[in-house]
Order: sequence, then C-alpha cells, then structure tokens
Amino acid sequence: MISVMPYYSDIFGRAIHTVKKITLLYFLLLSIISHAQPENQVQVMKDLRPIWLIHQDNKFQSYNNKPAKAIYFWLNTQQRHALLKIDSRHNFSLYVNNQLVAQKKGDVTISVDSLLSAFTPPLFCAVYSDAGVHHLQTFMSDRVPERDLELLKRSNSYFLDFTIIATLMLIACFAIFWRTNPALTLDYLNVNKLFSFQDKDESKFTLRIASSVNLLIYLFGSFFLALILLVAFRLAGNQFWLSQRFQMGSTSQALVQWLWLSSIIFLLFLLKLVWLTILTALFGFRDTVSFQFFNFIRMVLLAVTAIAFLCVIFYAFKVQESSYFETLIYILSGIFVAGTLIIYFKLLSRMPFHFFHLFSYLCASEIIPLLVLMKVLFY
Repeated sequence: MISVMPYYSDIFGRAIHTVKKITLLYFLLLSIISHAQPENQVQVMKDLRPIWLIHQDNKFQSYNNKPAKAIYFWLNTQQRHALLKIDSRHNFSLYVNNQLVAQKKGDVTISVDSLLSAFTPPLFCAVYSDAGVHHLQTFMSDRVPERDLELLKRSNSYFLDFTIIATLMLIACFAIFWRTNPALTLDYLNVNKLFSFQDKDESKFTLRIASSVNLLIYLFGSFFLALILLVAFRLAGNQFWLSQRFQMGSTSQALVQWLWLSSIIFLLFLLKLVWLTILTALFGFRDTVSFQFFNFIRMVLLAVTAIAFLCVIFYAFKVQESSYFETLIYILSGIFVAGTLIIYFKLLSRMPFHFFHLFSYLCASEIIPLLVLMKVLFY
C-alpha cells in the first residue's frame, strides 16, 4: 500500500498540472473571443427590482423582499425606444396608470414609446399576481455602444470574481482530500456503488460517519452545494423564494452569503444525521445510520458535480437564458427524488422488515424532509 501511494501521487500531480494548463488556455480563448467581437450596439437589461414599491398602511413603501401580491414602480419615460420586460412563471396582470395592459403567464415585452402614445406621463406601473410577487422579474431594456458596455461589465463583474474565487477554493480542498485520503474520496464519487444494492464491499470509513475526515467532507459538500445554488439563484433571476434571502452586490458580500448558506446546509446535514439516529432507534433498524447517511452524502456530491458540469457547459456556450438555470434547480430536485428511491431499494435488500414498516421509516427519514425542503426552496 505504501509503495502504491507515490505512484498515485505522481498521477495526481500530473493531472493537476494538465488541468491548470487547460484552464488557462480556456480562459485565454474566451478572452480572445470576447475582444474579437465587432463594436456594435448591445442590449443592456436593467433590473427594476430596487425601485419596487408596495402599498402598506395606506402608503407606498420600499419592497425590501416583503410578502405582497402587488408591486408598483415609476417608469422612466426619458429612455426613447426602451423596452419594458416582465417575466413570471405564474399568471400576473400589468396595469399602467390604473388601466389593464396585459394579463398572462410567461413574459411580456412592451415598448415605452407605445405606452407614451396610449397614456399621459408620468407612467405609474403596477403588477399583480395571486401567487405573490417573489417570482416576478421586471427589466428596462436599452441599447448602448459596446465600448460603454465594457465599463458596465467591469463594475458588475463581482459575481464572476466570486465564482472564480470560490471554485479555486473548492478545487484546493478537493486536492487536499485526494492527497490525504484518496480511497475515501473515490468512495464518495463512486457512481457504481450508488446504484449497487449489494453494499458488502463498502469502505470501512462508511462506519465512521462522525469522524473528522467525514465531517470535513460534509463541510466541503455544503460549500459545493451552496455555490451551485447561488449561481442558479443569481442567473435564474430570483425565480425562487430562497434566492431573495441571499442578495449580493459585491464580491465580499457574495462570499459572506456563500458562507451563510454553506453553514445552513452543513447544519441541515448534521440535523439529518441526528434525525436518522433517532428514527433507527424508534423503528428498530440496526447498522443503517452509517450506510444510509453515507449514501445520501454520496448522492449529494454526485448530483452537485453533475449540475456544476452543466453550469460549465452553459458558460462555455454563453447561455444566459434564466429558464435554463431555473431548470437546474428542478434537475437537482429530481435527482434527490431519484436518490430517495435508490435508498429505499438499498434498504429493502438489507432489511428483513415488512414493506409498510420500511415505507413508514422512509417517509419519516427521507420523503417528508425532502417535501419540506422543496416547499421552502420553490415557494
């Protein structure tokens, strides 16, 4: 075993060196392509959320992520040929100067010039939805020269900076895990074992779920999942209730929000571990806590890795549609549902209990917590 370690260390070192060169080449090509674009007019989207108002206590107040079914805002009529864009996954109604203009589900694009021809300025807009306003997106679209757009990109590139910093930190942590404990790291990323119902070849580390090494991997998974969620929340356009609780306007603020969300996820992991320990004692299951929780963390890591790979593909092909990133959250939820079914069949092959007894345990340990999590995440 000792003689094999230098061999794997050498392979890992060469792999890291190759990844570094590929990464540098990739960003170099992106830089060349972005600077090779012709100088023309580029569409800029300005989010109107900061100027949203709500009506409470017989007066208009700033929105500040308060629960409401209607939002109000003044439309800037000085921007000629500008477009007002509203997007929602629920039905909504748009009123301008107390008159109904549009009522639909999806997206609406209206020219400011057309509104000025139909209404007398100033234009006061109201958007109403029975499902609440947290899912609404409102933008003003205008066109500016690309040379001016570069200044806007530099001032708004904090999220890209945060993503690069967070990714490098996660890569460094993964490299440390690989160098110090490659067997356990590979065990967590083993897809075959995830779908295998025969777990007699599992690593001995699965029996030590509360060890320091495993706790560090849980923490790593928390930061990894939090980063993917923040990316999806940001680029999906605040389509989810939880995304409004993690707003950011600078790199430092993004790092703080990442830390907060990671801490919450890590705490949920620990609560799940405690909850499984209590349930196994109540239902009379022996030696299932380590097995079940290890497979749960394995499923989380593999699911987040798959979502991260899709994010890289979106970035490479410059996909900016919010619907694509919104789909990532649904894919992640679908993987969690599939993981619950896998854990059920694994338990079925291991435990000699009756179907209803096992299903009751699965509802308490997996299904109900997952439904609560999806309710919080989406609504």
